[in-house]
Amino acid sequence: MKNDLGFGACMLAEDSKTLLPVGTRCKIIDFETLEDGLLGVTVVGIEKFELGTYTIEDDGLKRGNVTPVPSWEAQPITEQQVKYTSILKDLLAEYPEHLSQYKLSDFTNLSWVCQRWIEILPLTPTEKQHCIAAKDHQLALTMLNNVLK
Repeated sequence: MKNDLGFGACMLAEDSKTLLPVGTRCKIIDFETLEDGLLGVTVVGIEKFELGTYTIEDDGLKRGNVTPVPSWEAQPITEQQVKYTSILKDLLAEYPEHLSQYKLSDFTNLSWVCQRWIEILPLTPTEKQHCIAAKDHQLALTMLNNVLK
């Protein structure tokens, strides 16, 4: 992190031991001491990656080889898909500090909207990973269609 490359974050599978292979390179943008004495850290995702081999150090830190994975291409939201943005904005309005992290223009990109839904839907880590690992937003959109029927 000294060279400002950030760090990688991967989800754990349902067994809470297995690292799932697609993660995000992140960068710390802010931190604070919370009321309970814990450290609150705000990060931003930089890019998606696929985890290759990794080792586990004595202190539990995992170091691995990663390969960047292209982000989903931006897709305009059609008139029929505006509901996904509207419902998402309504949900995020309950958490104004979270909502403030996003630009209004983000909500016009269907790929970005699908990614936010993947974050908040009550899916298993493996289900989320399946969507995240896809080449585009279509699988996430199909899942979203089924959930919001």
